[in-house]
Amino acid sequence: MTNENNNNQENNGKQSSSGKTISLKKLLTAEKPPIDEATVVNRRKFDQEVVLKQSPIWSRAILWSIMGVATFSIVWASVAKMEEVVAARGQLKPEGAVKELQVPLNGVVKEVHVKDGETVEEGQLLVTLDSDASKAELVSLQQIRDSLVQETKFYRTVMDQSLDPVSLERAIAELELPKEVASLAINRTELLAENQLFRIQLGEEGNGKLLSPESLRRLEASQSEENSRAAAAMLQIEQLEKQLNQNQVQLRDAKEKLETDKKALEEIKYRNEEAIKKAAESLTIDEKILEGYQPLIEEGAIAELQVDSQRKAVNDRYRELVELRANGKIEYDGQRQEVETRLAEIEQLLEEEQRLRLQIAQATEELTNTTSLSEKTVRDQIASNQQRIAEIDSQVTKLIVENEKNLAQVNSQISSTEQTLKYQEIRSPVAGLVFDLKAAPGYVPQPGPNEPLLKIVPLDDLIAEVYITSQDIGFVREGMQADVRIDTFPFSEYGDITGTVKSIGSDALPPDQEFNFYRFPAEVELKEQILVINDGEREIPLQSGMSVSVNIKIRENRTVLGLITEGFTRTIESFKELR
Repeated sequence: MTNENNNNQENNGKQSSSGKTISLKKLLTAEKPPIDEATVVNRRKFDQEVVLKQSPIWSRAILWSIMGVATFSIVWASVAKMEEVVAARGQLKPEGAVKELQVPLNGVVKEVHVKDGETVEEGQLLVTLDSDASKAELVSLQQIRDSLVQETKFYRTVMDQSLDPVSLERAIAELELPKEVASLAINRTELLAENQLFRIQLGEEGNGKLLSPESLRRLEASQSEENSRAAAAMLQIEQLEKQLNQNQVQLRDAKEKLETDKKALEEIKYRNEEAIKKAAESLTIDEKILEGYQPLIEEGAIAELQVDSQRKAVNDRYRELVELRANGKIEYDGQRQEVETRLAEIEQLLEEEQRLRLQIAQATEELTNTTSLSEKTVRDQIASNQQRIAEIDSQVTKLIVENEKNLAQVNSQISSTEQTLKYQEIRSPVAGLVFDLKAAPGYVPQPGPNEPLLKIVPLDDLIAEVYITSQDIGFVREGMQADVRIDTFPFSEYGDITGTVKSIGSDALPPDQEFNFYRFPAEVELKEQILVINDGEREIPLQSGMSVSVNIKIRENRTVLGLITEGFTRTIESFKELR
């Protein structure tokens, strides 16, 4: 009934309101009639709204209920505490590292004294090794070391130049050196002996210690050859000087004859000129006489015979002059040819003298340079030998360095083998549990990186090794409390174990196949090493390798209101980022 009344009242109110709206529209659109004051007063009374009031009891009850619930929720949210945790996963492991026991590469297992899963004490005998192979290896290494020491000593002795050829051959035979090395040593000794031989030839100090009988014979032959070359050079100089003396005598005679021939040439020239001059004068006189006869002939004062006689005399004079000139020229040319011949002879003798003097100078220089040239050749040969010796020394030095390197390696191997012989019994370094036992009598390690013979899991307290994401690591600190839940045992039935964050890694680990995110390793120390069920009725011991889920408590006094406001703030910030 109450609902129906309320509905009727609402309908009436709506109708009144709609009717009022319609009448208002009509009044606005209709023409305005004349209005008097009485009509206006009555109309105002008729147009007043009718207010229908509902009962306030239910409204107030609902309002107060909503306000009460909101107030209670706010008070509860501001007072109620919640724990904020960071989840991490990992596994249990001993606090001490797992000990891996290995066997040397040449070690052979002789006897195994434990079984897989057996609990052992610290120092307990685990495995006994066979030492025969190690002893044989030690003897072999010692022999190699002695050989390397002897070779190195021999190389140093060779470089110190203290071995004669006989001692060298004996040392090579004793050490059984390779042919290449023996050849180097022999060549070096021969080069040193040759240089010593050369220095003896030069008159320098040398005791001939390294010289063999063959080298001494070579020395004598070389000295004899040098003396022979000097004697031959002296003989050549003497012969050239004799030839030069003969040349000087011939040259002196030729010059004297040249002077005589020149004087004879001058005399012939002078004599011919005088004879020609006299003949020419006589011819001139006879020609003048003949010319003087010409007028007399015309006058008939002189006989024709006398004129002919005079003409004949002129012809005879002319013929005589021509003969004198011809004979004088022949005689002069002959004498001049003699002078030229003497000059050519003298010039030839001068050239011969120059040639002989040059040959004497060359022979003298050759004699002078015979010793110096021989010394230069010898010193050049010494320098060449020294260079070859230096090259051999370089190779020998490399051999020494290589031997010393090998000797160091052999000494290291000897020490390792001696250490192996010293520790033929493998004992447990800690008290723990034998794990992953691979040893058996006759076991030999495989080539490559040595695999552990067995592992010892220490009997230390277990800790939880977990990995924290890089997003959460900023809230985690050492010493924070944590709840450790063993994945093998459901939490609802077995509960969890209280723990404390013991350490946090300083750097993140890269993603791998098991964890595809960057993570920081952390260790959580457990308060208990067992799970207690039914108030102590049953205890379950923990084992290494169990997977765990850890909740690290980063805030224990966080209110619900704070979480709500933080979520609201994050939502607002996300909208800002979207904009």
